[in-house]
Amino acid sequence: MISKTPFAFRLAAVLFSITILIIGMIWLKDILVLLASALVLSLLLLPLSTWIERRGIPRSISILIVLLVSSLLLIGGFTLLTIQIADIASDWPMYVKKFETYISSIQSFLSKNLNISRKKQMLELTNQTLNLLKNSGVILSTTFGTILHVLTNVILIPIFIFFILYYRSFFASFLHQVFPKIEENEMQNLLRKIGGVVQSYLQGLLLVMLIAGTLNIIGFWWIGVDYFVFFGILTGVFLLVPYVGIWIAASLPVLLCLITLSPSHALAVIAWVATVQFIEANFITPMIIGSKVSMNPMVAMIALLLGETIWGIQGLILALPIAAILKVIFDFVPALNAYGFLLGAAPKREKRVESGKLKVES
Repeated sequence: MISKTPFAFRLAAVLFSITILIIGMIWLKDILVLLASALVLSLLLLPLSTWIERRGIPRSISILIVLLVSSLLLIGGFTLLTIQIADIASDWPMYVKKFETYISSIQSFLSKNLNISRKKQMLELTNQTLNLLKNSGVILSTTFGTILHVLTNVILIPIFIFFILYYRSFFASFLHQVFPKIEENEMQNLLRKIGGVVQSYLQGLLLVMLIAGTLNIIGFWWIGVDYFVFFGILTGVFLLVPYVGIWIAASLPVLLCLITLSPSHALAVIAWVATVQFIEANFITPMIIGSKVSMNPMVAMIALLLGETIWGIQGLILALPIAAILKVIFDFVPALNAYGFLLGAAPKREKRVESGKLKVES
């Protein structure tokens, strides 16, 4: 029946379905991001919850213990960061004075070399400030909405994590009823593989964040950056946002060096962060994560771009775990094996000798 259907009709149906799916993902962004975040974090916490259950503790109590321990760790981390931010805030007047001196030197440079008078510079600065004040209402309302949205997610995500972990057997039975042709053992193996891939990715990511953060702490200390521990940890945490996250965090110590030290120190920070990112992307991440989550780098980049386009920053964070889940599903379904192969890492080229000549197979 499928072979008799015109190719143009099948192609149009597929493209229409993809379009409807993307539109639905955009419209339902808030709820889907919430559920996807809760699902990914549930898979991360599942081994610890299962381990506690095997000690004879009821499932509900086990999940509550895991959530409590995780919450305490997060609160402890945020407390340490808050203390560091308070220390930075105490030195804020000094930074403002140094920043004013730095701005004055820039104004002098512009005035002497580009013939832009200080009066013209101040006039332009005043205009930009007035424009900013005109848009202050929009900025404040957007900021308030973002904070409210984050607080809502912080409250709801643990609740959904509890439900996903508590009713995981129920959801597994539901999937078996939806796909009755798949044997129960095969369905269980599929769910275990999905959980294993996501757990390996997240655990490996945490280890990569720890290593990269430690390297940046050492580098910032060696360069002479103030609050090197805080900024090193920040660059490690921002690895949650692939590729660009570390540079977003590194912009702060770069700016601080420009104000308090010198442009050469700022360039040293940029060079160090670039070196750490190169080592992380080419050696640390492939060694820790790549062996467990085999994925084509080009497909991973496309997944990140799609995630950011559809769901924003949250999509950047969730893109790779979701892509890893899709790869496991594609590898499991025979009709989709080709797509699983496409998502996976490209096979290594083999060298073979034939008739006295060396040939390389691609």
